Amino acid sequence: MSLRRPHSQARPAGGVPSPRPSAGSQQRKALSAVRPRSRDGIHEMAKRLIGEDRYAFVLLKAAIHEIGESDARAAWELLLKQMALIPAGSVPVVHCDGTCMVTEIGAFFLDRYAVTNRQFQMFIQADGYDTLEIWPPEVWPSVVRFTDRTGQPGPRFWENRTFPARQDNHPVVGICWYEALAYARWVGKRLPTAREWQKAGGWPEQISGGDCNRYPWGNLFDLERANLAPAQIGGTLAVNALPNGATRNGIFQMTGNVWEWLEDPLESIPCEADQTFVPWKPMRRIIGGAYNTYLPTEATCHFITGQGELDRRDNIGFRCAVSAEQLRPLPEIGQLP
Repeated sequence: MSLRRPHSQARPAGGVPSPRPSAGSQQRKALSAVRPRSRDGIHEMAKRLIGEDRYAFVLLKAAIHEIGESDARAAWELLLKQMALIPAGSVPVVHCDGTCMVTEIGAFFLDRYAVTNRQFQMFIQADGYDTLEIWPPEVWPSVVRFTDRTGQPGPRFWENRTFPARQDNHPVVGICWYEALAYARWVGKRLPTAREWQKAGGWPEQISGGDCNRYPWGNLFDLERANLAPAQIGGTLAVNALPNGATRNGIFQMTGNVWEWLEDPLESIPCEADQTFVPWKPMRRIIGGAYNTYLPTEATCHFITGQGELDRRDNIGFRCAVSAEQLRPLPEIGQLP
């Protein structure tokens, strides 16, 4: 089923998804839709997917007997350049009710950078807004309203499917939670969870009881490491800016630049005096703070806040994750180019 617009050609697609398919089933379904029959065709498909930053499809366990070793190596090389491995282990998760509980999580990969305007433009050019299989059914009636300033499908602040000049490597903003989710599915990934974010951004030390750092570099805020309002930059920076604020394994801007959508719904926010704020509309958690966030305490990996699922703000972007267990075994470093 495809959504037909007067300004674009609808793409043929497969079956209708379940209301909330798992990331793994979504990946397998999408891979089946594009899988060619011949060996040469599979090689060309792999090259195209890698060229579109959709390398996660090439590395799926479900395709391990079809994808050649050379294509897999090329996909792994790009994945390790664009994503960082977060090892399995424990993490103290701060819940929406203010409680904290240590929980175990599996190994996963997280994008080193927020999704850029250039990357999101590939999604638009591939008619991602017209392919309903990657959108949850509950939002289908609203997808036609996710347009730019000229009425074309795309982020709120674009024009004619084009991002602002000289911002190709800036984080894409003006997209709601559902747009972020659809893009993540299109590239064969998913949105990270709050506990994954805390694990990646806080780097809990296993030998000290699993305590997380407040910021990617430690517990004390450093104005020169993050694009928050006190830095007086006044807008977004390129996603690879401020390398001294990255995590120890090279994940950039987990504090500052833009808030980032998480998978988790926001059911409540703990307040002072044992009070709790309960949202009046469906909301999702956002995290990390943005260029116009004034308080560094709101930009930690533990801070709890959210935004309406359909809100398209100029200070919210996203990055993607993929579970390591869904991918073929990681080769030895010496086997990579």
